[in-house]
Amino acid sequence: MRYRFFMAYIPLMVAFGILSIWLADRYYGTVSVSGYLADRPGIGSYDGDQISEYPDRDRKGTSGKETFNGSELKDNGMPYAIKVNKEKNVVTVYEVGDTGLYDKPVKAMICSVGASGNTPEGIYSLGERYRWRSLFGNCYGQYAVKITGNILFHSVPYYTHNKADLEVEEYNRLGESVSAGCVRISVIDAKWIFDNCKEKTIVEIFESDYDGPMGKPVAVHIDENDGANWDPTDPDEDNPYMENAPIIVGASDREIDRYSDFDIAAGVSAIDEKGNDITKYVKVKGEVDSEQCGEYPVTYSVKSKEGGKAAVKVTFTVKDDDSPVIDIHQEVTKLCLDDASSGRRLQELLRRNVTAYDSGKELPEECLVVDYSEIFDTSYGTCHVKYMARDSEGNVSDVVVLSVEVDLEAPVLKLRNEFQHDIRKSKVLEDDYLLSLVEATDNSGAVELKLSRPLLYHEEEPYRVMYYAKDAAGNISTLSVTYQIK
Repeated sequence: MRYRFFMAYIPLMVAFGILSIWLADRYYGTVSVSGYLADRPGIGSYDGDQISEYPDRDRKGTSGKETFNGSELKDNGMPYAIKVNKEKNVVTVYEVGDTGLYDKPVKAMICSVGASGNTPEGIYSLGERYRWRSLFGNCYGQYAVKITGNILFHSVPYYTHNKADLEVEEYNRLGESVSAGCVRISVIDAKWIFDNCKEKTIVEIFESDYDGPMGKPVAVHIDENDGANWDPTDPDEDNPYMENAPIIVGASDREIDRYSDFDIAAGVSAIDEKGNDITKYVKVKGEVDSEQCGEYPVTYSVKSKEGGKAAVKVTFTVKDDDSPVIDIHQEVTKLCLDDASSGRRLQELLRRNVTAYDSGKELPEECLVVDYSEIFDTSYGTCHVKYMARDSEGNVSDVVVLSVEVDLEAPVLKLRNEFQHDIRKSKVLEDDYLLSLVEATDNSGAVELKLSRPLLYHEEEPYRVMYYAKDAAGNISTLSVTYQIK
């Protein structure tokens, strides 16, 4: 009986409970919006240079940083190894360095390789040697040393087996590719290889734009009308160029490219009155700064044991006619509002995509022009950034253009009802409910919405909630809403 009575009153009790909760909620009051402040960041202004030339987009840059200098040749027990750059017509001799490789340059020689590319590339070992050797074309060469097959190091040819019968015109073409395939060098250089480089000495022949670590020497020019017909470097006491005094060979006015590797003594030799090589006694007065364009006077001097003296004054001209090159290593492919908050910050970011080089030397940032004006015209989507390098001599690089994805529009964040006043006080502690009171839209279509709020509220005091909307690019908009507790 009692059980039945209790069950009959259950619906009444449930209704009473619901009524009590409703009355309690009404008693605790409501919350209304009393104020709000939206913050949607904008972008800075363009303050850079503009590049008028606009080539095909997305070109690949070229790097001048790397310079090929043949293979890494390991020590094979010989005192020297020889590298022949047949593109530049320069021979460089190396000793073994601390690495165990032949990487310590000791001597540079100007040469002439095959006129039709018929000087073979590869790595070889020196073989037989001949004091005089008949050559292709019914001529003769001094100090011939076999490289491979019929390819030799030898002097510039002579018409006959006679030191006074030099092919002067061919001598004056040292440094050009004019031989029948052999590597022609001056007599003093041919004799040096003949005397100092034993059989099995490694010889590598390759092609490169790089002159080598000692640069490319300049050959002595012979006046074809003086009738001497001798190689002026021949260390023979009968050589008419010797004139009973030491002679300095290979010292002449030179033009060198800015930033190039060169040795001020490369290609300069000296011979005493008796034909002995006294190159090691040559003194050099003057310095050349290869990083600064200009003219530099240099004097070479030598004194023989017999007391004879010789001196030659020359001028080195450092020039820069080469355009810089731009190497691409794009790191920055996307940009957001924070990246474009100032032109300076934007430039710093975009410079990370490229490096400018001039003759293999990295240029400072101020030499790089970055035109990012299109970014400020297109706030969302694909933009193009143009790069150009200008060196101190006014030489400019080709223009390189890179694509960058930009999103410079923050989400739009607002209240669904800015006059809303019927919010239940208990709801201000519910994140999901508070989030439902605002809406966020963005051009990307994807927005992450969050909020920050106090954990407690107090009667008759404002209750501030901060909303954050973040798009896929990382752009953030904020909305500060003040709710008044009643």
